[in-house]
Amino acid sequence: MEPTLLVYQGVLVVVCIATGGVAVRAWRRRAEPGATYLAVMNAGIVFWTLFTLLPTFLGASPWSFVSLRLVIVFVTVGVFGLFAFTLEYTGRGEYLTRRTLAVLSVQPILTTVVVLTNGYHELMWTETALDPTAVYGVVRTFQAGFLVHTLYSYALLVVAVYMLGLFAVRSDFLYQKQVVAFLFAIFVPWIGNVLYIFTPVQYDLSQVGFAVTGISLGYAITSVGFLDITPVARNRVVETLQAAVFVIDTDGRLVDINDQGRQLLGVGERSVTGEPVSALLDPFPETAALVESITTARTDATFETTLNGRTFTVRISPLYDQRDLLAGRVVLVNDVTEQVQQQRELRQRNEQLDRFASVVSHDLRNPLTVASGKLELFRQTRDDDYLSDIDDSLHRMERLISDVLTLTRTGGDDIELTPVSIGAVAQAAWSNVETDASTLKVVGEWTLPAKRTLLMQLFENLFRNSVEHGSTGNRDAPRPDDSVEHGSTGSRPGADDAVEHNRDPVTVTVGPLGDGFFVEDDGVGIPESERADLFDEGVSGTDAGTGLGLMIVDQVASVHGWETTVTASQDGGAWFEIQSAR
Repeated sequence: MEPTLLVYQGVLVVVCIATGGVAVRAWRRRAEPGATYLAVMNAGIVFWTLFTLLPTFLGASPWSFVSLRLVIVFVTVGVFGLFAFTLEYTGRGEYLTRRTLAVLSVQPILTTVVVLTNGYHELMWTETALDPTAVYGVVRTFQAGFLVHTLYSYALLVVAVYMLGLFAVRSDFLYQKQVVAFLFAIFVPWIGNVLYIFTPVQYDLSQVGFAVTGISLGYAITSVGFLDITPVARNRVVETLQAAVFVIDTDGRLVDINDQGRQLLGVGERSVTGEPVSALLDPFPETAALVESITTARTDATFETTLNGRTFTVRISPLYDQRDLLAGRVVLVNDVTEQVQQQRELRQRNEQLDRFASVVSHDLRNPLTVASGKLELFRQTRDDDYLSDIDDSLHRMERLISDVLTLTRTGGDDIELTPVSIGAVAQAAWSNVETDASTLKVVGEWTLPAKRTLLMQLFENLFRNSVEHGSTGNRDAPRPDDSVEHGSTGSRPGADDAVEHNRDPVTVTVGPLGDGFFVEDDGVGIPESERADLFDEGVSGTDAGTGLGLMIVDQVASVHGWETTVTASQDGGAWFEIQSAR
């Protein structure tokens, strides 16, 4: 036996053992993505190699014909398994439907039928004679059917190589060791097959190449984690995460980034792998304190930071290799702006509920106690004067309840704004307030975006404040000629606080002011020492007041994006300014 043939046979034996080992290991791990088709591919290679090896021992024997025919059958199995594995490995597993598998099976089945019946039609090759001097003991001349089979197999290999290359680019070569091993395993036997078919080389070097295939994929499985951390999982998990994901190596360089991370950094589609994290975060000085933590953390750590006016939580987790050595870090960045805002609003709501509980448990108890006491006295004496006191207490409780409900309904920030005539709303609000002989003047006509019902509440409470707390005599001051004057309507009797008898009338004026409006009166005004706390809960200038009226004013203004300030008017009365917050 020639030494070259002996070496060739030895190599084929190694190919069988190597690819067989890969097939067994992949089959044992068939629950993992791609493992089943990897096992099918290598099983096809094992039998391909085996039936190529047998004729080298059989020589010029009729069984050599049979063996070489079976080679073609298992070539189709190997190529089929390779193509299906590539689909699943690169994240295209959804294409592996029953219909797709049936279509891919057509060519292997037809090829098997044609090969097994080749003696009748010789579409694959012409078997002219047995030749003891030939490597495989047979002299063959390849025909059109074999060419079609070869071109089909090459086409599947080309598509597989394209999918792998595209995957490597899109994943920023995170799996470059795996992909390089895979491509190497494809190209080497491919080159060997080309040399055997299209050159005078007597030995089918495809099997020599597949020895490299077995070793490459074996290395990929045992050393690179070919199936431990599959790119399929990376695409389906990392890319679908709502969080921005960054993988950093031990030198502080970016290894991988998902689409959300690209959007956060504003890097578009340009490749940023390999760049230092510190350089990528340079445009964001607010994150400077995090750079050291991101590049040095050896335990899980969570931080909070702001970026472009939004709030983010940053979670850093170290990555360790199979030897428990630090390999890098994973950084997850979640946008929690809405959650933080909701938590803030929830705290405000809870504080508001606490205040309301205080009103219900304390402020309502006083008039209720008075009403109960007066009712008992009335039962004893039948004196009608006590009924007036009871009526006053009930009116006060009604006002408290109404004000609490108003505060509750104006607690949110999401309101629909429409253009509203400020003068018309002021006039309507004036008619809802018990104003006695006081008067309202509206200066000019203008509109502002607002919610009409809430704006009505604002004016009603400002007007009550002026009428109930500002009366000591009317100081008529010059007013613009275009003012519209309205007298008191005295409407909605009994809906407000107890009437303070002998109350002097005041004049209340409403007019435009920049991007807002003012409300002033010519009453006694508000001492400067009391203005800072004027909009707090419980501040009232009379015993009849609820202490919530001006708090409602401030809250209504706030939900509109306005701010409220109070000073003294030219007449010494109260001057309220409601304008957009700056």
